[in-house]
Amino acid sequence: MSRFALAVLALLIGQSLFLGAMVFGRVSLLRSENVVTLRTAPVDPRDIFRGDYVILSYDIARIRLADVDGDDDFGYDDGIFVELAPDGETWNAVAIWRENREPQEDHLIIRGQVNSIVGETRPTGIPERDSIPCPNCGTVGIDYGIESYFVPEGEGRELENIRNDGKLTVDVALGKDGTPAIKQLRIDGEPVYEEPLF
Repeated sequence: MSRFALAVLALLIGQSLFLGAMVFGRVSLLRSENVVTLRTAPVDPRDIFRGDYVILSYDIARIRLADVDGDDDFGYDDGIFVELAPDGETWNAVAIWRENREPQEDHLIIRGQVNSIVGETRPTGIPERDSIPCPNCGTVGIDYGIESYFVPEGEGRELENIRNDGKLTVDVALGKDGTPAIKQLRIDGEPVYEEPLF
């Protein structure tokens, strides 16, 4: 066999292994036994190239630091780890950390990235009063990488209406390192859209 043929063969094998590793990683994540259900607040735009999709915003996307345990000094774009605890049929944030930690028993960790920070007080512009308290102060905004989900064309608006009624939740598979992936959407607790493994 010529050197060129061996080089082409090696290239094909390398590409196949790379693609196989990507697929295996995604399939492993979606098959994870660690699954949490999150409440959502989606917005329904439309992508002219890919059809309908729902932008999902979760209750855990804005965390008031005074309401949870953990660290309280974060910067924009910091990687963070949010500890989730079951609360009825869904999960809520109970702690937020800069570093991954072992969660309490029956709790799980989801990994995210800080996208906004609102300080403890806001300036007033009045010389004798430096600042005034605000109800949303001390809040961290977080992206988890699971903020959009594509649905069949024409079904996005229907999901927006269901969201407005408070009936839409999302099952999120969590990897061992807290990496999240949308597993399925639920309406009134019933699965309606399931992410395919391939």
